[in-house]
Amino acid sequence: MRGTEKEALDWPCGLMIADQSDHIVEMNATMRHWLGLADEVPVGRLQLSNILPRAARIYLETHLRPLLIRQGSFSEVSLEFLCNDGTRFGAYVNAATDTVDHQPMQIRFAILRNDVRQSFEQELVARRREGEIFSSLVRSSPHAITRVDDTLIIRSWNPAAEDLFGYTHEEAIGQRFDKLLIPSDLMEEVSVNLARVRAGDVLREETIRRHKSGQLIAVEKSIAATRSATDEFDGFVAIYSDITARKASEAQVQTLMREINHRSKNLLSVVQVIAQQTGRRHEGEEFRKLFSQRLASLAANQDSLIDGHRTDHDLGRLVSAQFAHLAQDGCLAFSISGPALALDEAAAQAIGMAIFELVTNAVKYGALSVEAGTVSLTWSITKELNPLFEMIWQEQGGPDVPAPSGMGFGSRVTGPILESVVSGTVERDYRTEGLYWRLTAPVDGLSPKAT
Repeated sequence: MRGTEKEALDWPCGLMIADQSDHIVEMNATMRHWLGLADEVPVGRLQLSNILPRAARIYLETHLRPLLIRQGSFSEVSLEFLCNDGTRFGAYVNAATDTVDHQPMQIRFAILRNDVRQSFEQELVARRREGEIFSSLVRSSPHAITRVDDTLIIRSWNPAAEDLFGYTHEEAIGQRFDKLLIPSDLMEEVSVNLARVRAGDVLREETIRRHKSGQLIAVEKSIAATRSATDEFDGFVAIYSDITARKASEAQVQTLMREINHRSKNLLSVVQVIAQQTGRRHEGEEFRKLFSQRLASLAANQDSLIDGHRTDHDLGRLVSAQFAHLAQDGCLAFSISGPALALDEAAAQAIGMAIFELVTNAVKYGALSVEAGTVSLTWSITKELNPLFEMIWQEQGGPDVPAPSGMGFGSRVTGPILESVVSGTVERDYRTEGLYWRLTAPVDGLSPKAT
């Protein structure tokens, strides 16, 4: 980020770096200029919270930071920034992390203001007839750019469009834009959008386009009209950015948020049961002490599920953590047994979540909801050329629990989701004596791979 101030201000985007404590350690002159920071103000005194409005700070913590931790980067995210004089400006933000031992040490940001980006797109349209300058911009653009005439025939097709949609320049030129790229269920929007563009609107929105292979691609589109020398509408320029990865990440974040919500509700139910069972036999200081110990055990159980820094997990330790919070007055209503087995991260997460759901349901509805009920959890490994892992959960002495009428989140976690992760098979039987649940899976699919 060195150079003269004028050279730095010539950068089309703001650049900055924040450390693991969110202190800004570097910022280029363009970003300073946008924020209205005087040259003598050291950026080291600033944190991300100083330049982001409250809503943007919340979005950073709840959505973007988990995304950075999981995949190391995000792109084309819309955020507002807070200027020194209290005004705000919108921008598209790209970020990437530098990590050490799976911990983010610093975050690098590239920021493009909305108005700057819009000016760039309008400039592309305005210079469509400027020959080499315009052609060079189009050819080198990382975005797919195509020019379409007023009869919807494609007249130009840049290399990024070839990469995004799979059609070569020769295959695309002369083809109908709508027939080539628009999915059949979106055809009706073409005439509506064309009328808006003809009226002077610049369209920017997320939509779906079709690849040569037939695959549907999530894209962000920007479409603006082109006009002849007599200022008559003669077509449009469409600019596309592939947002497939971003949409997948957003869907993954939403899945994680739903999972957190579900698990939180289950945890509250477990805490309620712990409080009730502890309160039946203990009062005063003795209740407080024992209740705190059981909550600490529950917290340790949760830590074993979300520990992302291990390369392998011992199955026995993982299973024990799921039951630790259920011990009452030295009398255990469950038994656990099985050989030592190291699990990889994915298998540990899936099996741990499944057992957590089984324990939770047993506490809420099954054998562990009554004093006479018991649960046994055993696992074994067959001695074959390609050994199989078998885990059996058996409840006894509990109330009669009918099979659920539908498949909720817990049923998916202990069934299809688990089967998909470990390439196994789940059997579930709501017997008179209690729930019987059995998992079988190849051992090779559970253990960490040698490196």
